[in-house]
Amino acid sequence: MKKTLVILHGWGSSKKSFEPLLNYLDKKIDVILFDLPGFGETPIERPYTLEDYLIFLNEYLESELHLRKIEKMILLGHSFGGALALFYTFKNPEKVEKLLLYNAAILRPNTFKIRFLNFLSKISKPFLKILPSKIAFFLKKVFYKFVVKSYDYFLADEVLKKTLANIRKDLREEAKMVKNKTYLLWGKRDKITPLKHGIFLEKIMPNAKLIVFDGGHSFHKENPEEFAKILNKIILEDDGNY
Repeated sequence: MKKTLVILHGWGSSKKSFEPLLNYLDKKIDVILFDLPGFGETPIERPYTLEDYLIFLNEYLESELHLRKIEKMILLGHSFGGALALFYTFKNPEKVEKLLLYNAAILRPNTFKIRFLNFLSKISKPFLKILPSKIAFFLKKVFYKFVVKSYDYFLADEVLKKTLANIRKDLREEAKMVKNKTYLLWGKRDKITPLKHGIFLEKIMPNAKLIVFDGGHSFHKENPEEFAKILNKIILEDDGNY
């Protein structure tokens, strides 16, 4: 019997980042892969909230699952897609057979580092405005690469910058209430959503198991064949094997 795998890509990415992975997935796995609003072939004209993404996902999946006559799916979410996958499962537990949270951006702690970075960003704006545009651009790029260690905000247009601010919601309380069988797929070298997030989620989620691999935040692009082996085992073999 075939299994249906729905994949939600991460922030700043698109369905294309997962397409090489499809070559290595078992033929018994049917994949539903699409672009989230604001990325790839699905543009947005206004800032979205997490609730807006949930409405989009509800409507899209309701149509797809109905067409395919599927009652339950296996839901995989990467990074921001992981946060959305968790939020969807929290609202629709009966539709998710297994939840696969892959380097998921679920914990958004308001740490001193985040507050300090926001402060630096705020006080630097007047200074950057008086500099030549090329120098200002270079300094911003250096700041986001070496201090923030993420290009998400830097590369976003104004609509996506507001969207990114809107969707930065800590979902640990929702995670505690998700009882679906959950696999936490985490790269030990992930610097964006560090492994300690996965360790914490395994402790607070009622039915979660942490699986650690030797990779970074986007392991599906680093080594699609090896990532596919992990997915094939989780999706097709008995739970007792993991």
